[in-house]
Amino acid sequence: MKKIVALFLSLALLLGMTSAFADDLKIGTYDLANAGDIELGFGWWGNQVRDAATADALNYLTENYPNITFNTNAQNWSNYWALMLTAAADNSLPDLMQQDYAYIEQWAAADDLLDLTPYVESGALDLSGLSQNIIDTGKVGDKLVAVCAGVNAPALLYNKTLTDELGIEVPVNLTWAKFEEITKQIMAAKDGGYRVIYGQGNSENYPTYYARGLGKTALFEAEGTTLTAEEAAGYYKLMLDGVAEGWMFNTDEIANVNVDDIAQSPMVFGATPDVRTWCSIAFSNQIAAFNAAAQADGIELGICSWPSDDPVASNYMKPGQFFSVTTDSKNPDAAVAVLNYLINDPQANILLKAERGVPANSSVAAEIAEEVNKIDPTYGVAVDYLAVVEDNSSPIFAPLPSYVGEVNADVLKRLSDEALLKNPAYTAEELGADFVESTNDIASNY
Repeated sequence: MKKIVALFLSLALLLGMTSAFADDLKIGTYDLANAGDIELGFGWWGNQVRDAATADALNYLTENYPNITFNTNAQNWSNYWALMLTAAADNSLPDLMQQDYAYIEQWAAADDLLDLTPYVESGALDLSGLSQNIIDTGKVGDKLVAVCAGVNAPALLYNKTLTDELGIEVPVNLTWAKFEEITKQIMAAKDGGYRVIYGQGNSENYPTYYARGLGKTALFEAEGTTLTAEEAAGYYKLMLDGVAEGWMFNTDEIANVNVDDIAQSPMVFGATPDVRTWCSIAFSNQIAAFNAAAQADGIELGICSWPSDDPVASNYMKPGQFFSVTTDSKNPDAAVAVLNYLINDPQANILLKAERGVPANSSVAAEIAEEVNKIDPTYGVAVDYLAVVEDNSSPIFAPLPSYVGEVNADVLKRLSDEALLKNPAYTAEELGADFVESTNDIASNY
């Protein structure tokens, strides 16, 4: 509660600084001041902090353009999509809606999202501050149906206090061989403690990163996995070898630590080195939460890529969320002007405080750093890391096919549990063949 109060006080101070920028709002070429009285609907999912920040940014626009007001609708994740689907059915979607990378393809296919390409071509929507890779994440076919609201990337967060103590330098682009070498070096210095957790659970993120390191664009396509059985065996061999050699947590050990609660992550929590890790495989927008937990343990965090044989091929810039204008909008020109403001206006992004991720507009991200750092001191670290990733990564994979959820639950979790057993019953070749066969069988039924 004290942190939330302090956050709102900080935002109040920032609000007091906004009047000097009143004539400089970046709304694009549309004459919003003479558009008449317009109420725009805007829906998003989130939390109390996001709701307050978004309301502040919208209220600031209304202060400068009193003829533009907003009918906002903020929901939790599940309620949001149910509500939007109901609205889509009776053609009453809000003018602006928050979108997710996994879903834009199906919403575009239903013709619910406006093609923003003509607005970019006319200059009404300025995307010059966004990299082409990030712009392309909002495209479905040749239509631009969404604009990235915030960016993050896969990031290995590590105990820099520990690595500094041992004189170990962790490269920002981390190869698998270096990852293994560092782990074994730390273990040798710390009586076998500070190992790693890798590959556990039901997430496609680990094998996707691995597959991209082999030169694949993605792990999944419509017909099934892009990996051959032999290639998939290589992924499971990483885990089998790591457990056998003693530098990777096994399935039973993972079950005894809390990998879902950042405050109790074994990187920052644990009485003895044997239950600790020197790093955590995460995403860059999680650094603030990890930092809060790490500070309580006297740990300074470092940040680098996930381990891969080819980190540049594996790594990618990930859209946190998107903003879209819907085809139900009665005022699409005004909605695009607001979208331009949310993406390009520095003061809007100070008020949004990068809660959806580092602003996709790289110049805005840099411009607001000093003010946002007053609220979140890890913001600058994330910005610097993303600047490196932008120059050392590959385009993100396409939105996931609909069958992937079943693969995650029924295949990936089962096989990772087996691969990480202390005494495994299956070889890497058997696990790889199982993954390919099971994934392709599931895909064929969709």
